[in-house]
Amino acid sequence: MDLSEQSFHRFIDLVYEAAEGPRHWRRFYEALQQALGVQSIHMLGTDKRHGTLSYSDGANMPVEGELAYMQHYRFVDPRAPVVLQRAVGEWTHCHEILDESTVARHPFYQEFLIPHDRRYMTATKLVDTPEATIIFSTLSSAAQGPLSAEARAFMDRLLPHLQRACRIGLQHFVYSTQALVGQLLVNKLRQPVILMTPGGEVMHTNEAAQELLRSTGLVAVEDGRLQLPQPHHADLLRHCAEMEQAIKSAQADAPAAGGPVASLFRSLLIAQEGRGERAETLYAFFSMLAPQQMMGSFGLRPVVMLIFYHPASAPPIDSGLLYAVFGLTPAECRIATLLAEGIALKRIAEIQGTQHETVRKQLRSIYQKTATNRQPELVRLLLHLPHNAVQN
Repeated sequence: MDLSEQSFHRFIDLVYEAAEGPRHWRRFYEALQQALGVQSIHMLGTDKRHGTLSYSDGANMPVEGELAYMQHYRFVDPRAPVVLQRAVGEWTHCHEILDESTVARHPFYQEFLIPHDRRYMTATKLVDTPEATIIFSTLSSAAQGPLSAEARAFMDRLLPHLQRACRIGLQHFVYSTQALVGQLLVNKLRQPVILMTPGGEVMHTNEAAQELLRSTGLVAVEDGRLQLPQPHHADLLRHCAEMEQAIKSAQADAPAAGGPVASLFRSLLIAQEGRGERAETLYAFFSMLAPQQMMGSFGLRPVVMLIFYHPASAPPIDSGLLYAVFGLTPAECRIATLLAEGIALKRIAEIQGTQHETVRKQLRSIYQKTATNRQPELVRLLLHLPHNAVQN
């Protein structure tokens, strides 16, 4: 933490740099997270004219968490109504409005916040105009505790400048078809993701999807439209039409329900036949995202999100993270990586040029260091490491 007078004047400069050039906001968020000693900084903007989520950015924000919040957990967030009802510039500290018994039983905390290690929130509205509402928040882990009195005083001093910077650059926080929140989020994912209309018109591909298109002939984009081998292409479009109709029916039956439209992922297994051991396989998981379900963060019309799994596009396990977080040796990192790729222990011993029993001993050490007990548990952990899911 650095809440010195010198640090405060540095943040004055950073916040007005951000007001003049929106690309500088990220630098401000990251520096403030470090200075306050919190888990995350988050800035959220809603465009009142379009009724959309128009801005979501910050420091150390897990992208899966942002997507899950938009799609489901915002509907059950007990903190949001309090923040929205309070005056601009009035702080809300979640531990002052929700007691521990509520936290212990509330699904928002038990299923979402605490598993993401973001137990405490301090938030306020920076701007609330007919055009937009902008909310600033800090998120702290259970170990970090609520925002300290010193940090609160620091933010009280910084608040007027932060509000002024947001008003100066208000256009940066309102709806833009050129900078949709959903597209910016999927760009951070390592998994290949394609966004398209229900009719197959491709709207966006992230970097991983672009690499997938270069590495396989099982999926392509031609004249702006997604192409899959038949009968898979026809099956996908049929499923999309069914999901779009289900969304329209739900809207007609309950236009004022205000809750999330059910959005289950469906899947396609796409394979080239007749090539023996060289047969290529691709998995496509897809879901329909309704505008009201995702607060318009993917646009103002239904969008199909396709997430692909292909052996050539599977993200590698970050050995540096395994060493930094768990203290695994290079040999243990190699074993953990091979296990995550589905390779059996005996085969790993052959690859390593070591005895099977040696690999078993190293695996026991990995279990101890990662606090896991079985191979499925270890593999599940490895595949959910943060660097394994999100681009740096």
